[in-house]
Amino acid sequence: MIDASLLEYFDEQALKFISEKFPETPAASGAILFEQEMNGENEDALLASWNDLLEKHNANIERSWFATNDQDREKMRAFRHSLPVSVNERVVKNKQKKIGTDMAVPDENFPAFLRYYKETLDASGLEYVIFGHIGDCHLHANMLPKDDAEAEKARHIYGRCVAQAIMLGGTVSAEHGIGKLKRKYLSAMMGERYLNEMAEIKRAFDPKGILGRGNMFDESYL
Repeated sequence: MIDASLLEYFDEQALKFISEKFPETPAASGAILFEQEMNGENEDALLASWNDLLEKHNANIERSWFATNDQDREKMRAFRHSLPVSVNERVVKNKQKKIGTDMAVPDENFPAFLRYYKETLDASGLEYVIFGHIGDCHLHANMLPKDDAEAEKARHIYGRCVAQAIMLGGTVSAEHGIGKLKRKYLSAMMGERYLNEMAEIKRAFDPKGILGRGNMFDESYL
C-alpha cells in the first residue's frame, strides 16, 4: 500500500540550482522526493505500486532515482539539502535578502495556487525557486532579487501571494510563524474580531505584556 511519510516538491528552477552541486540531476519541469518505509516482505510490491503510480502520471521512470540502501538514502538527503545551501549562496552573491513565502492552501485549491505562483513569478522576471512540503500543500517560493528595485518588486509579489492564499482559504504562515514581520498579513487573514479574541487570551496569560512584545499583533490590541 502506498503511504508516503515524506513528500517534497522541486520546480524546474530548483532542479537547476541543485544541478550546480549534483550535475547528474535530470533536466525536468519538476520532481517529487518521497519516502516510505518498507521491509523484505513488502519491498517488491511497494516498488511495483510506486512504478505504476509514476507511469500513470507520466513520470520518467528511466531517469527516476530509487534509494534502497543507506548510501543511496544519504545521497537523497544531500540532494534535498543542497537546494537551501545553493539558495543561500545566491543570496550572499546578490547581497540582497531572499523574499520567501510560507503559505499553504487547502488540498482542492493547491493546483490553482501553484499555477498562480508560477505565472506570477515567471511574469516578474525575478530569479526564483519553488520547493517544499507538497504533502500538505505548503510550498516555499523563494525570490532572489539582485538589486533594490527587484527587492521592492519581490515584496509586492509577496503581498499579492498572501492575498491569493487567503482568497483560496489558506494560511499566511504554515511553518515559520508570524512574529513581527507578518503581523499585517495575520490581520488580513483573521480580521479584527479574531485578533481581539487572541489578544484577550494573551492578556489572561501575560497580563503585564512582557512576553513577545509586538509579535503577532500590534500592542494597541493589548
